[in-house]
Amino acid sequence: MQLTLTTDYAIRCLICLSQNEGICTSQRVREYAEITSDEHTRKILRQLKHGGLVRSDKGANGGYSLARPLSEITFLDVLRCTEDTVKINRILESTRDGQESSERVAVRSFYEKTQQLFDGYFGNITVQDIMNGNLPDIRF
Repeated sequence: MQLTLTTDYAIRCLICLSQNEGICTSQRVREYAEITSDEHTRKILRQLKHGGLVRSDKGANGGYSLARPLSEITFLDVLRCTEDTVKINRILESTRDGQESSERVAVRSFYEKTQQLFDGYFGNITVQDIMNGNLPDIRF
C-alpha cells in the first residue's frame, strides 16, 4: 500500500494554514506546500473543506483557514479526505455474507483486526504530532 502524494500535500497545506494568522490564499498555500499547480491546490483544499478540516471564505479578502487546530486533526482525518479508501483490503468494503466459508471468515477477521490497529494508530496521531515529531512507537 502506498499513500498518494495528495495526502502529503494535504498535510503541508494544513501546516501552512496553521502558521498563518487568519485567512490564507490558495496561491500562498501552493507555494508553501510546493504543489505544482493552482488547480491541484484548490482540489486538495476542497477535499479538506469537504472533510471539515478547512474553511473557505469568498470575496476580495477570501481564502482558507483551519476549521480546528492541528492538535485536533488526526492523520486518519486527513486520509479520509485524500485517499479513495482507508480500508486495508476491499473485503472490508463489503458487508458480511451469511454464506461465507470458514476460510473467508478467518481472513476477514484478520483484516478487521489489522484495520483496527491501522485506525487506532493513525487515529491517535495528530498533524501537530507530525509537526513536532511526537510519534508513538509501535510495539506488539
